[in-house]
Amino acid sequence: MTEGLKRKFSHRFNGVVWNTAVLPDEELMLLEVRNHEERLVTFSAWHYATNTFRWEHLKLEEPWWVNLSAAAEGVVLFTIYLDTNNPDKKGILAYASENLKLLWWNNDFSIASVLHGKVLGVSSKMGMKDVMLDLHSGKVLAEPWPEAPVKKEEAIARPSLYSEGTSYFNTVKIFLETRLNLLPVVALEYLEYDSKIFISYYIKEKDLANYLLVLSHAGELLLHEKLDESLKGIGQDTFFILSGCVIFVKNKRELISYFL
Repeated sequence: MTEGLKRKFSHRFNGVVWNTAVLPDEELMLLEVRNHEERLVTFSAWHYATNTFRWEHLKLEEPWWVNLSAAAEGVVLFTIYLDTNNPDKKGILAYASENLKLLWWNNDFSIASVLHGKVLGVSSKMGMKDVMLDLHSGKVLAEPWPEAPVKKEEAIARPSLYSEGTSYFNTVKIFLETRLNLLPVVALEYLEYDSKIFISYYIKEKDLANYLLVLSHAGELLLHEKLDESLKGIGQDTFFILSGCVIFVKNKRELISYFL
C-alpha cells in the first residue's frame, strides 16, 4: 500500500489569506492577510525552504486600503487606494523584501506588470498615460517598453481550470465517478506533476465544498483533503507546486504544504 504525502508545514493566520506572491530567488512567499472584523491588513514573508518567517504580521501605515500586487528582485510592490470613493485613484508603494522597509512611492500609478527591473503601469493625472518606473528607485524612465520575455519554465507549477460541460471536465468527472464514486460539479483544476495527478474539485454539500485529491499515476490515493466549504462560487489556483511541495490555503486562513 502506498503511503500518503507527508505534511511539511502548516500555519494558521488571524484573517483571510487574500493575496500571495513569490520571490523564488529568495525562497520567499509573501502573504497578504485581511482581518475584516478589525479592518486590518497585515503581511508576512514565509521562507518556504526552512519553514520560518522572515517577518510576520507586519502592518503598513495604511491599515486597510492597500493590496499586495507583485514582487521581484528583492522589492515588494503594493497598490494603495487614495480615494475610497474612486477605485481608479491608485498609488504604488515599494518595500524591501528583506525587512519591509519603504524604498519609494508614487501617488499616481496603477501597476500592470514588472519586467526586467521595470514597473509598467498607467498614470491617470493627464488622461490614461503609459508610464514606466525603475523597480529599485521609482524614477520615471523615458525609454521604450521592454519586450515580454520568452516564456520559460516558472518556479511555480499551476493547475489548469476546466468548467463543467467542457470535454476535459467530463473526462475527469467520469474518472472520479468510476474510481472514487465522486460527483464533481461546476469546475475543477487539474495538474500532472512528478508522476502524480492533482485534482481540485467541487461537490454539492449544503453549498459547494472544495477538495484536493492527489493520486499516483497508478491510481493510488496519496492525499484527499477538504480545502473549503459553504462556498458560493469557485476559486482559481486553489493549489500550486513550489520547491518540491504542493501548497494550498485551507479554510481561507491556514497555509499548508506537503512534500511530494
